[in-house]
Amino acid sequence: MVLGGVIFLIVALLIVRVIRSALSAMISRAPIDKKIGGLLVKSIYMLMLFTVIVAFLEMIGLTQIALALGASIAFIALAIGMAMNTVLGDFVAGGFLLGEKDFGKDFVVEAAGVKGTVVDVDMRKTRIQGEDGIYYVIPNKAVEGATWKVIKRPAVQPKKKLI
Repeated sequence: MVLGGVIFLIVALLIVRVIRSALSAMISRAPIDKKIGGLLVKSIYMLMLFTVIVAFLEMIGLTQIALALGASIAFIALAIGMAMNTVLGDFVAGGFLLGEKDFGKDFVVEAAGVKGTVVDVDMRKTRIQGEDGIYYVIPNKAVEGATWKVIKRPAVQPKKKLI
């Protein structure tokens, strides 16, 4: 029973590593922001590790510990989610903004009451150089949760020919 569990653990961890590498490779080729891709890969990796650990504990006869671990993780996730409500909201909104074709670096926009050029968008904040000369750092939830105006899109760079 224990030997089978150890063999399962070794094989499962190898499979999880292969899947993580394959996901990383696929995400790096996909037209998706690197920050979102990295977060997605890490989230899936952690979920797979947790599943393997719970399955291992059940295989070696520690069903009660596996059940308790699952319940503990659920409560911890709930507590963190409630404590980080605004941070998670900014994070989710940042994911949407990073994938948005009508909002991004070098766009001239009016968003969250600020008119200016988008300098950077990350998972939590949007940075805009205002027309008034002030540098604004705005939570993504405030940008995504309201209407924004696209005043000017960045110039499209022509693709260079290889020959």
